[in-house]
Amino acid sequence: MQTVSWIEAEVPVQLQVRQVYGFIFDIDGRILVQDDERRHNLPGGKPSEGESFVETLTREAIEESQAIFKWTNYLGYQRVQGDEEFAQVRYAALLDRLLPAAKEPASGRQYGRLWVPPMSVNALLGWGDSGALQVEAAVKAVNAISVFWNG
Repeated sequence: MQTVSWIEAEVPVQLQVRQVYGFIFDIDGRILVQDDERRHNLPGGKPSEGESFVETLTREAIEESQAIFKWTNYLGYQRVQGDEEFAQVRYAALLDRLLPAAKEPASGRQYGRLWVPPMSVNALLGWGDSGALQVEAAVKAVNAISVFWNG
């Protein structure tokens, strides 16, 4: 059985990071959610060798959702414990622009792009209590800089 906990701190050096995902906000405060045949997720994925977490999120957001962002804020990580223990890093980001929809290179699938109010994101993702805390942290981070986001 796996347990999941949300931690607003840097990932310990010894803990492997398996995923980097971002809450990408548009100008109206909605969050980008990918729709893969009614399976929903945030843009993101597995870090490549030598890639920073922001580089991973940048690459994955473009490949999966054709989304380019102009600001990021590290939120923390989700610690997953079970047979193995690993981290899933989370960021908040502000959308700069969307490119035309395209197929994701690795899977060949084209994901739908949903713009979801923050209060509805966790229910759509099904991430439970940990997900609710992540959405709360993302909204707080974006609200803190929103006065500067107009250009």
